[in-house]
Formats: sequence, structure tokens, C-alpha cells
Amino acid sequence: MRETMHWVDFESKKLVDFSEDHVIATGITPSGDIHVGNMREILTGDALQRGVTDAGAAAKLIYIGDTIDPLRKVYPFLDDSYEEHVGKPLSEIPCPCGNHESYAIHFLTPFLEATKTLGIQAEVLYTHEMYAQGLYAEASRKVLDNAARIKEILTEVSGRELPENWYPYNPKCSECGRLTEARVTGYEFPYVSYSCSCGHEGKADLRKADGKLPWRVDWPARWWFLNVSCEPFGKDHAASGGSYDTAKMISEEIFQRDAPLYVVYEWIQLKGKGAMSSSTGVVVSAASMLKMTPPEVFRFFVLRNNPNKHLDFDPGLGILNLVDEYDQTELRYFEGSEDEKSKRIEKIEEELGRTYELSQPETIPTKLPLHIPYRHLVSMVQIKDDFEGVLEILKRTEHIESLGAEDENHLKQRLACVKYWLDNFAPDNVKFSIAQEIPEIELEDEHRKYLTVLAEELEKGEWKADTIHNSIYELAKSQNLKPKVAFQTLYKVILNQNFGPRLGYFLSTLDKEWVVQRIQAAAQ
Repeated sequence: MRETMHWVDFESKKLVDFSEDHVIATGITPSGDIHVGNMREILTGDALQRGVTDAGAAAKLIYIGDTIDPLRKVYPFLDDSYEEHVGKPLSEIPCPCGNHESYAIHFLTPFLEATKTLGIQAEVLYTHEMYAQGLYAEASRKVLDNAARIKEILTEVSGRELPENWYPYNPKCSECGRLTEARVTGYEFPYVSYSCSCGHEGKADLRKADGKLPWRVDWPARWWFLNVSCEPFGKDHAASGGSYDTAKMISEEIFQRDAPLYVVYEWIQLKGKGAMSSSTGVVVSAASMLKMTPPEVFRFFVLRNNPNKHLDFDPGLGILNLVDEYDQTELRYFEGSEDEKSKRIEKIEEELGRTYELSQPETIPTKLPLHIPYRHLVSMVQIKDDFEGVLEILKRTEHIESLGAEDENHLKQRLACVKYWLDNFAPDNVKFSIAQEIPEIELEDEHRKYLTVLAEELEKGEWKADTIHNSIYELAKSQNLKPKVAFQTLYKVILNQNFGPRLGYFLSTLDKEWVVQRIQAAAQ
């Protein structure tokens, strides 16, 4: 049965068998740009929520921004002024651009906007607010009342040697504002006494955002008071002796509840550069990703693969291949008539049908959306920069006759993605611009003769991509001219470069009379 079931439904079935009411949690520390690699976690959570709901149970997705976490260092993308903020909560550090209430919100805002574009519906929680609202108060009491046992668990499971006077709590110094410099000197609920390296001594109130639990303790605490039943997380947390192992034991012993079920995912790597990391700046941000990739295509990229498979995200030519794969899946999904729907569902995994359904940001289309090959759009927007110009090309090349509102929005979205990709990520070998004047190029007599005959052939021939391509190719052979040389000559005449888009289709998008006149002029 496993072979024919999509991984989302397989994992969702385990959840439904466990309980009919679920809280699925994901989250991140917003220390820098939240990138494509980070999207795998929340998309996995979203897919599980959909899978559980489709199975007839209830599921809520929550996303936790660890906004109270401290700034660890001055990252390469920050200026030296942030040195004074190292150790302070991200929620209390100035926004890098000045337009948001804090450093944390600066990096979370574009990410959360991206999740909406992807159709992810999650309740968003910020830890600095959760602490301030007292949500951690009772959990913190349990933790500090059992500090000795928690220390033993961390030492036994992780092998970490902790100081003799260690406490599972990081006070925030009320004088310097840092979470990393104060040492606990005593505890009596609801207060923790501390001494800071800045020389200040004070008390932190566990009912407020006066400090935080260390990560390995914070994690099981939130499982408890948020009633989390499932959480996807990266393979680093799943390592033997890692944070999940310690959190599981703390959850069972201190909070008297089973640890949530989980799904472990592999990294999304940036092709040619390895694992993405906000701290090193090796990233494609979530916002940039959705400017160059239609949301349904990125969902498809993540959800078609089992979470335990690492993914390479290629923002270059890989984008074109990815959209092609999605479009082919969509075509296969809508093959046949409605009467054949049940037959499609029977072999839904084989046809990637379930992946297609999960890839949709909102509702599943009831009919095949407008299909224009993505590579064609890449050529079109370099010929005509405006929507009406592209529309005129599509009508001339018989890709469309008329356009409904839904298909128009679909086309506009894809054109916007193509333009952003061309401006920011496309390799040079797919970029071109039509030479406004005939380029100054030296042509051999045989090339001139070929162009003269070709112009006559094209003028009287049908203005369709295949016909144009065949004319160029067959005429070159009949003139004893290597086809490669013939194609390069035409690229020079039209683009003033030796390469370009697929020539037959490219020329068919241009005005026939203009192309013939340009070739004739070049031949003369």
C-alpha cells in the first residue's frame, strides 16, 4: 500500500490513527533572510494539515517566530552598529531598513507574505509576545522546579557537560538588555535572581518577557502548553543526542506528556553553493523565490519529493526545467474527460496527480489553465516588454484567440515571474535583444547568397515555427552550408550575437515583413 500512497497521505494517516484533532507546529529564528531552504518546513506542515483535513480529521497549523532569541553575532549583511546589540532579543533590536518595528519583524514580514502567496494558512505566534503574555509562566515553573533533573537529562542524552550552578533559564539583564551575559544566582517562583557580566544584579519575572528558556527546554515547554501533536523539523534536530532526543525525555518526565509525532526533512541546497544559510548570506530569499517562480510550481518542487530527500534549487536554467515538469504534470492531470476522473484517481501517484492537487495554493482548477511554454514566454518578454505586446504575439502565433479573466491573471503572473528571473537570475546565454539597426558583420559571398534565397523562401512560405525552421535547415543543406553556420548567421543578423532562442519559434513571433526585409538588407 505504501508504494501507491503519496508521502503526505502516508504521514497524515499515521496522525489520524493517533488522534482526530491535531496542532501542527513549525517555526524559525528570524536572524536573517528567511530563504528557500526554510520554506520546506512550513510547506511540509501545510501539506500535513491538508492531508489530515482530507482524511476527515481536524488540524491547525501554527508558525512560531522565535523573536525573543538573541542576536548571536554581527552577520556579514549587517553593519558594525549592530555590535552593541549582540546578545539582545531580536524583538528589541532596530530594524535594518527602518521600516519595521524590530529586527525580527523585518525578516519575518516578507516571509509571511510569501506564505500567503503559497496558500499557507497558519496562526502566527511570536515568542517575545508569548513570554510577555505569561504563556510560558507555568511551563517555566515546572522547568525551574525540576532544574536538577533537566540538567541530568541534558548531560545523559546529549553528553554536554554543564556548569555546577547551571539553571535552565536565561535572564535578560534589565541594565544592558542582553540574554547571554546574566548568570542565575537563585530562584523562588515567580522570580529568578541573576548577576550580569555588565555588573548589574537583578530579578527576572517568569511571568513576563524578562528572559527565556534555553532552546532544548523551550521546545518541549511549548509542546506542552500549545498541545502540539506533530512537528516537522530538520535532520540536525533528529541526530542522535540532538535536541529532539532531549526534548522528548523532558516532555515525558517533566511535562508528563508524549512528545509529538514528527516528520524529518532534508535540506534544500542552492545548486553549486551547498546548504543555504542566513548567517553566511548563501541564500535565495523566500520573497525572491516567489518573484521568479509561480507559487504552485514551488509547492510542486517541494511536495513531489519525500522529505528525506535533499533538494537542489537551481535559480538559473533549472527554473525553466522545473516549470516544464510542472506543466507536463498539469497536462497529464487533465487528460481525458470528466468521466475518467475516477480512473485517474486510481493511479493518482503514478501520474503525480496528488502532488498536483497539493501544489495548488488554494482550490484545484476545474479545467486546464492556459498553457504557454515558459521558454516561449522568456523569448516573448525580450521582444515585447508590455502585456499587450506579448498578447499580440500570442494571437499571431495562434497560441490564443481570446483570453478570459482567469487565464489573463495566470498569464500576467507568469510574465512577471519571467521578467524578474531574467533581470536577476537568468544566465547570459538566454538573454538577447533585437538589434535595432543591421549589425556591422562581415559575410562571405556564400552567406549572402544563402540569405538572399532564404528571404525569398520565407516571404512566400507559411509563417509558422516548424515551417520557418525547416526552411532555414533544408535550404542550408541545399546550399552546401553547414546548418550551424546558417543559424549563427541569422542570429548575428537579427540579434548581433552567435546564439539565441529556438530560431523557428523566435522568428515566428516577429513580424514576417520585418524579418524578410532585415534578411534582404543584410544580404545586400
